[in-house]
Amino acid sequence: MKKIFVILVMLLAVVMDGRAQMPGGTPVEVSHKTQVINGRRYFIHIVDQGQTVYAISRAYGLKEVEAVTKKDIHFLHVGDTVWLPCKGQKLQDGFTAPSAEDPDGVVKPAESKAEDKPATKASGSSSKPAQSTQKPAQSTQKPAQSAQKPAQSAQKPASKSAAKPAASQEKAEAAVSDQPLSAPAFVRPRVNMQSIVVSLMMPFNLSQMDNISTSKFDVEQRGKTNYKSLEFIQFYEGMLLGLERLEKMGYDVTLNVVDVEGTTDEDVERAFRSHNVAQSDLLIAMLTRQPFEKAAKLAKESNLFVVNPVSDRSEIVVGNPYVFKCMPSLEAMAKTAVSVIRRTKPGRPVYIVQSNAKAEKPALAALTAALDDRGDITYNIVDWAQPSKFTALLKANSNAVVVSLYDQDKSKNRIYAQQLLNKLSAFKTKTPCLFTFEDWSVHFTDVDFAQMQALSYHTFCCDWYRENPQQKEFIEAFRERYKTEPTNVYAGMANDIILYFVCGIQQKGTDFFKSPNIIAPQGMLSPLSFSQSRSDYGFENQYAVMYRMSDFHFIPVL
Repeated sequence: MKKIFVILVMLLAVVMDGRAQMPGGTPVEVSHKTQVINGRRYFIHIVDQGQTVYAISRAYGLKEVEAVTKKDIHFLHVGDTVWLPCKGQKLQDGFTAPSAEDPDGVVKPAESKAEDKPATKASGSSSKPAQSTQKPAQSTQKPAQSAQKPAQSAQKPASKSAAKPAASQEKAEAAVSDQPLSAPAFVRPRVNMQSIVVSLMMPFNLSQMDNISTSKFDVEQRGKTNYKSLEFIQFYEGMLLGLERLEKMGYDVTLNVVDVEGTTDEDVERAFRSHNVAQSDLLIAMLTRQPFEKAAKLAKESNLFVVNPVSDRSEIVVGNPYVFKCMPSLEAMAKTAVSVIRRTKPGRPVYIVQSNAKAEKPALAALTAALDDRGDITYNIVDWAQPSKFTALLKANSNAVVVSLYDQDKSKNRIYAQQLLNKLSAFKTKTPCLFTFEDWSVHFTDVDFAQMQALSYHTFCCDWYRENPQQKEFIEAFRERYKTEPTNVYAGMANDIILYFVCGIQQKGTDFFKSPNIIAPQGMLSPLSFSQSRSDYGFENQYAVMYRMSDFHFIPVL
């Protein structure tokens, strides 16, 4: 009886620790990614070393018999997929699953945990930001103790004869921008020859940090107001790791961190003026659309070069030669997509799906220009409003590449994505291959991922490629430091930006801003390569990598 009692106590301790597992098993970290299969919503779990169906099911608040696998459940292998039904159950990490009928499939914090720190903490996750991450007000440091503390601001359609890339880019950008054209950038001298001065403007939302409670930041919550602090905090933390590497390389960097609390022009200007941002060698503005536009205007007035980390809008470089856009340009993405099609899908026709919307025109112009430059790929532009024509093309040759550029409002995009997947998946033999510029696995989490994989889905995503040794090293360092999982789009980009621009200024001086391309410094995770379409425009990154879905993971197509 004593032995039985001891065993029961041990099992209870495992459950209370939030790590469902069998003796000798591996803790299960819950994935919040869901998909709809045959009208029902499921969690997608990728099996890790030592995990059992029992442990996985318990982690998701289910019985073992409710798990669905592709093979015998008694013989799981690393990388196998397990689907677990969503029915509003409580998960081991304190969150609540959506119901099977929930159209959005959003995983939410349990009501009992809304105000307090979670009582349990799953392996690899973090408690609320105020306790699990370094607060900027306490931790912002220049390597070797020279950085300034961040401070809060005072107040809370086209045809096969499409134009060539340069012309199409100019026309597309002019169509979406009313900014007046300006003169080329004036490159001013360094403000401090002993130290490279970098200002970082971003919304830390320090006054709101204590009101946010979550056991883990998950991708499903991106864009929601109360989680915005967590997204941007990762950018800041990734930059700190990059600064530490620069310190080891012997570089002297002064980091001026400014908390922009508010999104109005007045909020941005107040933060810019009150913290002497103009007296910097470089400004990194991790801001949303309207605040960035104001910051870029102020930077231009001060002859200060400004970096935009994550915007994919090409118009931000129009009329402002001081802007660096780090996300790949449409031209780079189009050329990469065409190159991948030629190498991996030779001889297949290309069907470009669009709806004549204004938002689609720049991407359409870039893609048709890239196809025309090659000259050896047959393509057709299909209007989604004329489904009979598209159906006829598919029936004539379903062994095709379908490139989707459809871009309406969010609700229409979501419906369209599932409709297109259903249409393409109807072909059981000679299945089409689907390419998109935006990553549907992030934007539309309720689409059928199994369909996407069957269609050999290709996209430009911001996921980690863990076979890359530098990315693997960065992930491990980030986990060790912050006790949470880094995101590539925030933590990784921040690391790359600070390394690239500081090394460029150190190596080439102010001439770097005239020709901003250097060999990637050690520790960079993804290359950057900048160019201007004209001298009075800013710089866009011309390096793009396409990824292919394989076993519900993305791998780069090199």
